[in-house]
Amino acid sequence: MEIIAYYEGDDSVKGWFSALVTQNVTYKKMPKQNDSKDYADLPAYVSDILYLDKPDLIISMIHDGHEKPLLSIEFASCTPQYQHALQRFSRMVASISAGCPSVLIIPKKKRANNLKDIYTRSTAVEYGSVKLMDIFKTPCFILDWSIDENFFLVNEDDTPYPLIDSDGIKHLKALVSSCIEARQDVNYIDSLAQKKIVHQLTDISRTNAYRNGVPCIERPSGGDKKSQAKLDLVDTEQLLGEISDRSAFHKALCKNAPPFIKERTESLVFYPTRITDHAGDPYVGMIGYYDIAFTRFGKSTRDRHYNLVAYAKDVSIKEVTGVMTKFATKTCPFVDDLQTKNSKMYNYHLKKGCKETKSKPIRIYAELADIVIFKDGVLFNAG
Repeated sequence: MEIIAYYEGDDSVKGWFSALVTQNVTYKKMPKQNDSKDYADLPAYVSDILYLDKPDLIISMIHDGHEKPLLSIEFASCTPQYQHALQRFSRMVASISAGCPSVLIIPKKKRANNLKDIYTRSTAVEYGSVKLMDIFKTPCFILDWSIDENFFLVNEDDTPYPLIDSDGIKHLKALVSSCIEARQDVNYIDSLAQKKIVHQLTDISRTNAYRNGVPCIERPSGGDKKSQAKLDLVDTEQLLGEISDRSAFHKALCKNAPPFIKERTESLVFYPTRITDHAGDPYVGMIGYYDIAFTRFGKSTRDRHYNLVAYAKDVSIKEVTGVMTKFATKTCPFVDDLQTKNSKMYNYHLKKGCKETKSKPIRIYAELADIVIFKDGVLFNAG
């Protein structure tokens, strides 16, 4: 039995993860970007996960001569408040939507770099993981990163990774072992769902997700305080009318809005101040949270109660078209004639186009947003 670990971080992760399993592990470095030639060599299930975002570890197993996914792992050593925690959420969405169980390891509490403030993990990321699990029927858990009595991270010696002999990583070790056992069954997810550790972690997740009250559109971060994150549930017909009134060009574009968007009577609106610049604002991982937590009832983005709308009213559409123009002129393999050095990406793009290799913010917005409104244009998801 061979375990394969695709990793992004430094090489110390090899010794860290190998301490969790009894099997031999083959380590393979993930490509830094989806537009690199090494991306074309990845197994389809790995590239499917990386389509939206990149977890730190993707674990697979060779079974019956085929490589099959086991689990993705994301490490978040940041202070765990609302937006910081949700920055990683699209990586869980990417994994779960590709049929691969997912784990995010993040401290329950952490002292900030100013050594004064102590932040507690937002219930939003735990609520999002529970909603993901409910929608996709695939295990998805938030595990604790070890901390000391002063709320500083405690790492395994000579690594930037959590202490192996800690509760969170003991849970991970049990989960990985159960994944390996369940993978030998043709119905992997069904078999994994029967494991004791999955039941235990599911109960813990639900308790944590609802501990401060269920997050809602008015309070997306949970708790009883009004969130700084602004979300509005609006009438779709009125929204399209408001967009149309911005300019004659907006009005002409709105006439071509897909029928399924008009058929949803309400739309959930958030308000980006950036789309592609400086990692976006909000972080693109939060878009996945808004989708899963408040709009989605099924596995497809068509399975939504509400349209998901990015109202970037002060942002030019050139922020998106400029990135895509640069991609088309500098990164797209068809800019150059076929050569040995670009043959892999030629073959890959002939089969799949640029869906998985364009800029990450554009991949996520194109996949998840039904409408993106700019000051000088509007884009609709073709569905």
